[in-house]
Amino acid sequence: MNKLKIKNNFVTRHLLIGTIAISLTFVFWLAHYDWNEDMRLWRAFGDAGYSLLFMTLIIGPLSKLWSHSIFLLSWRREIGIWFAVLAIIHGILIANGWANWDVAKFFGYEFIPQLGRIARLEPGFGLANTLGFVAFLWIVILAITSSNRAMKWLGASSWKWIHTGSHIVFYLVAIHTSYFLFIHYTESFHKTVPPQSTFVIPFILMSITVLALQISSYIKVVRARNRRIVQK
Repeated sequence: MNKLKIKNNFVTRHLLIGTIAISLTFVFWLAHYDWNEDMRLWRAFGDAGYSLLFMTLIIGPLSKLWSHSIFLLSWRREIGIWFAVLAIIHGILIANGWANWDVAKFFGYEFIPQLGRIARLEPGFGLANTLGFVAFLWIVILAITSSNRAMKWLGASSWKWIHTGSHIVFYLVAIHTSYFLFIHYTESFHKTVPPQSTFVIPFILMSITVLALQISSYIKVVRARNRRIVQK
């Protein structure tokens, strides 16, 4: 009976977060109505994925700053898994639909007829996609190990070490996203410049919020530790 209850709870939680993930993707797909269909789709998955990454990362520091938010800790795994699902779909859509599984093109190299050879056109593009690819690999690892069975097999300390990588993923994804929001699609780009993404303001607000909460919770933890030392 307990196993059935746990299984039903697992399904219910994932259905709820999955519905939120799909809804966010649809909202961003609608928001990018003036982009071409391929770019519109992978940007929608990317924007929704970043939103779930934001939710995942604010839960920890928020629980340290505001005790009433501790209940959110139990939802962190499901949100993180659905972030991984959206991020992986985003990566596959780009690799298949845009780069056509061409490794050179993915990292910023294209065949130039006038030169008769492959040349690097956008150095920043290659770097941004390299960071995105590293984040992609880490996200896959995090998703695979997001279970009690994986935690038991790896051991608590090893599992925790791997999952501190979610913070590294945040910085990699933030830099990757910043490039495409603020640098790549500009008037200097050698192709037609698409409309500015509607994700710019949400991205800035979410990124600043994550950093502010992380710094604030860190300061609070250090102060609490120092007070305990003084009291001893």
